[in-house]
Amino acid sequence: MRKSYLPVALLLVVSVGVTGAFMKYYMQQPVATTQVPTKLLAAAVEKPVFKYGLNLSEFKVLKHVVKQNEIFADMLMQYNVAYQTIDFLAHESKSIFNLNKMKAGNNYTVLCQKTDNGLVPKKLVYEEDKVNYVVFNLDDSLYTYRGQNKVERKHQEVSGVINSSLYETLESNNMSPALAVRLSEIFAWTVDFYKIQQGDKFKVVYDEDFVNGESVGIGEISSAVFNSSGKDFYAFYYAKDAAHEGDYYDENGNSMKKEFLKAPVKFSRISSHYSLNRFHPVTKEWKAHLGTDYAAPFGTPIMATADGIVEDACFKVYNGNYVKIRHNGQYKTQYLHMSKIGKGIHSGTRVKQGEIIGYVGATGLATGPHVCYRFWKDGQQVDPLKQKLTFSDPMPAKYKTDFMAKIKSVKQRMDAIVYQAPKPKVEKPVEDVADNYDSKYSLLKRDF
Repeated sequence: MRKSYLPVALLLVVSVGVTGAFMKYYMQQPVATTQVPTKLLAAAVEKPVFKYGLNLSEFKVLKHVVKQNEIFADMLMQYNVAYQTIDFLAHESKSIFNLNKMKAGNNYTVLCQKTDNGLVPKKLVYEEDKVNYVVFNLDDSLYTYRGQNKVERKHQEVSGVINSSLYETLESNNMSPALAVRLSEIFAWTVDFYKIQQGDKFKVVYDEDFVNGESVGIGEISSAVFNSSGKDFYAFYYAKDAAHEGDYYDENGNSMKKEFLKAPVKFSRISSHYSLNRFHPVTKEWKAHLGTDYAAPFGTPIMATADGIVEDACFKVYNGNYVKIRHNGQYKTQYLHMSKIGKGIHSGTRVKQGEIIGYVGATGLATGPHVCYRFWKDGQQVDPLKQKLTFSDPMPAKYKTDFMAKIKSVKQRMDAIVYQAPKPKVEKPVEDVADNYDSKYSLLKRDF
């Protein structure tokens, strides 16, 4: 009987040994990990998005553009916001923002939260411009407040060689086209922007503001040089003291402003020069044309080319609406064919250089919109583009020493900037240009 238990005992010992060996092997194996999809891991560590001073990650963000004739009520009623709520916000926001000033084409954003019943709007953010915005709170309490995006100011040093036009050169080098306008204003008395040629060059040192990496405006231009027809024209910004607003001077301390502007309108073209024998397009006769015609679109502002007193501001059959200005005992100017004379401009009115005195039209003896600019010197009509005009507002001697000392290193730095090589002109279909640029820049693009 005792021998019958031996096989069972042996079997039990073997089983325990096998089990122990198996457990030892299992414990030595690495523990398997659960593989989490990479996309889920990225979503788990995704940083919240902040804009308008709000965490947009908490909302469903719906972006819109203000449509033509769309009003504040239309924006909210499409989200089923109660009219009483809209009326309350419209009334309470008057002291903060005038709802009538919402512009078609501007952006606005509606921030919603998801519920079982669908999306519920919590805030509407209207962008006045790239910096300023207005928030209308629709949550538990109704209120309105203003905000500003963070503006980053960068110091820029740029240059370029003109291949086609100033505007296109700036564009091809990823520079703000607003620089073209600023440069034309600074060099208005020394560079003829109607005669810019391929190969002319420029260098500019300035500040530029950015919001979220996008340019929102050109700040102060501290220095610039424009090389036209092989000649360098420098301009340095200088403030005499805290009581005076700064202005631009050349490398010798002379004001960049001469007695007269080069032209009475911006961004136009000369359609007819001063001539003693020109074929008149209306009368079909050869006769003297004692003015310079600047073609420009209807309504383009016409500026006084220098300080003076208005002698005439009226209508005559051949001149149309015109203004004549006496600048001093030596010079007078006249501006013909205006669509209308500027507000407040009449005989005896004192005007400043650059002041708007009227608007381009085709009144009187004219075939199209332009201003005929006439120039008198010592009682004789002359060609203004051939006059050697002197500098105005010279820098007082007590400031000149300080100015020359300050610009010495600046000029050295300007001279060290290397001109960027011109980039090939890329031809664009006419329809693309019309779609991508507004009228102001379209003019600028053609004329520069």
